[in-house]
Amino acid sequence: MHPQENYTPFVSVALGLTVAILVLFQFYMVHEPARVAADEARDRSAATSAGRSLYAENCAMCHGEEGEGVDAPPLNDRDFLANTMDDTIFSLISSGVPGTEMPAWNQAHGGPFTDEQVRQLVVFMRSWEPTAPDRQALAVAGNPVEGLAIFNSTCVACHGENGQGTERAPALNDPVKLAQFDDEWYANTIAEGRLARGMPTWGTVLSPQEIRDTVALLRAWQRGEMVEPSGAAEALAEAVHMFKHGDLHAAEHALEEAAQKATGEALAAINETLEAIEDGNHAAAEAAIRRAQELLGVESVEGDEDMHASELETPEAIH
Repeated sequence: MHPQENYTPFVSVALGLTVAILVLFQFYMVHEPARVAADEARDRSAATSAGRSLYAENCAMCHGEEGEGVDAPPLNDRDFLANTMDDTIFSLISSGVPGTEMPAWNQAHGGPFTDEQVRQLVVFMRSWEPTAPDRQALAVAGNPVEGLAIFNSTCVACHGENGQGTERAPALNDPVKLAQFDDEWYANTIAEGRLARGMPTWGTVLSPQEIRDTVALLRAWQRGEMVEPSGAAEALAEAVHMFKHGDLHAAEHALEEAAQKATGEALAAINETLEAIEDGNHAAAEAAIRRAQELLGVESVEGDEDMHASELETPEAIH
């Protein structure tokens, strides 16, 4: 008979190895997803950066620097990104869109990009999605600044400057009256006119977007907001700077540019400044230009805080 063999040491080693394997497996299970996620985030960041460069060099001219759309549809748009899968975007970039100015960009279709570069563009575009604006809603809301430009070119003759009204047509800049009707009523009224009251049909002249912009202007007036044409503040800031440094000729030029773009009280203050400069009344010019600054929200640049009439050129020096 053979003596009974002792397997306890082997069992202990096997058990120890099993426990070690289980511990290592649990460690792997805990840390591996984080490692994979970190790798994916790093790859995505690199692809986004590469895609951003490709987009800026090849796509921004038509689709806008921020995907807002210029001569081509916007891409940085909530609905487009939410409803268009990556594979579809990849295909659109690769093969282009027949019947439009969108060319094929993938080398497989005669373009300059590899599959990897097209994928980088897709990743970059997808990075817009968390903050992408609802451009359809923005368009429906309208732009009051654009509306003011339309108003000044088509409506001001009857409804008066800044919508204050004339003998020919009632005031529109009236919060109480504006609150009586909704946006659709105003849009329809502008489009269809009120022939019985002498208001023409503007729907044959203005686009739907221009009508929405005009309604947005009316709503801004209802809220008591001052709407100024784009560029008025910039031109006034230049005038203030030139005024401070005694260059009245340049200041007058900038003021005239600001006057072409301003309305209401701001326009009156700018014209008053021009008249005061013409009369050589520097103190009055300084007071008027400061009032224009306040009305347009123009801050003095560094070094322009103190304007002294004694520093200005004489009228003879500029005429």
